[in-house]
Amino acid sequence: MATNEIERIAVTLAVEYEHAQGRQVTDVGNGWPPGLGLQVQQWTSSRRVTCDLVSRNPDGSLARLIEVKGRGGPTSVSICDRQHSAMMGCGQDWWLYVALECRTSHPNLVVVREPARLPWRRLPGAVGTPHGRPRVRDEGDWHVSQNDILTLGHAHTPRSP
Repeated sequence: MATNEIERIAVTLAVEYEHAQGRQVTDVGNGWPPGLGLQVQQWTSSRRVTCDLVSRNPDGSLARLIEVKGRGGPTSVSICDRQHSAMMGCGQDWWLYVALECRTSHPNLVVVREPARLPWRRLPGAVGTPHGRPRVRDEGDWHVSQNDILTLGHAHTPRSP
């Protein structure tokens, strides 16, 4: 299964989870709709905002900035410097959703509130690689183990179709 298919499954699980919680979701992974980026910057008081999804409460107020990661099997999760800066700058507003076992017929979603609490480790020798040119197989230089994610996160198993 290709990486883009795993990421598609992960985003789908994250959107379904948000909808099940009664929230509305905007996918900003490929660009921000006019005005939303500024609204998010004002909400978080951070200029370093990057995420895949923006979630809103039923009343339209901003609820969560969500970074989505998909994994085919057991592995660590990594983020790039830009994502790490957003996580640190946005605090409790920035969430990490990790879809595990996306290569199986039963993927599950782990929702991590305040992922800055995780023991992120910068790989030795990492110097902030340019986006799109990863130094390692994964996309970033900051790593955390799947076990750490499972310890702090809330696992959600979607209903079967």
